[in-house]
Amino acid sequence: MRYKLALFFAITAFTSMAGCGLFRPRNPVSVGPGVTCRTPNTPDEVVANIVERYAEVQGLTCYAEMLDSRFAFHPDPQDSIQSLPDSVYSNWNKDVETLVAGKLAANATFHVASFDSEYANRVISGDQRKETRFYAYHLIVHASSVAPDTLFRGLADITFEQGSNAQWHMTNWTDKRDASGLKTWGYLRAVYRTSGD
Repeated sequence: MRYKLALFFAITAFTSMAGCGLFRPRNPVSVGPGVTCRTPNTPDEVVANIVERYAEVQGLTCYAEMLDSRFAFHPDPQDSIQSLPDSVYSNWNKDVETLVAGKLAANATFHVASFDSEYANRVISGDQRKETRFYAYHLIVHASSVAPDTLFRGLADITFEQGSNAQWHMTNWTDKRDASGLKTWGYLRAVYRTSGD
């Protein structure tokens, strides 16, 4: 019995030492003093980076890295109709999204973002390298270009795709109003696209 127990501990210790370093998870990348960005190995990590780093000056690089080069933002149809100028949502790509996020981050003194729930089932491609999720969200922002502690609510249909490097990025965000009657995240984006630098 003692021999079997000693053998068990010896094998366990050996496999633990041999396994160290073989399959190490990727460490989050530092993107500034005290700021880390999760490696986007899954859509969940992309979502976490969006929630944690959106509208945060130190997190701008991290947020921008979650956007695919093909990223496109599509506003709620009513937001689009009511926006002034009416071209405010035109050609909303990665560059525009990064610029707008930067303007908001420079202006906001406080923010809390949350994807509260999924209002519909996920759509996953056959090869499992593309996934669309349907989130109900809220965003609280304290910034001079909007009323202090303004609550924004709505729905976001977000598509994520896995690249050749196995990492995931956001390729599409379709914004929608919900039944609350509150302004959307898309409305907030429009405010900062038209605001001065």
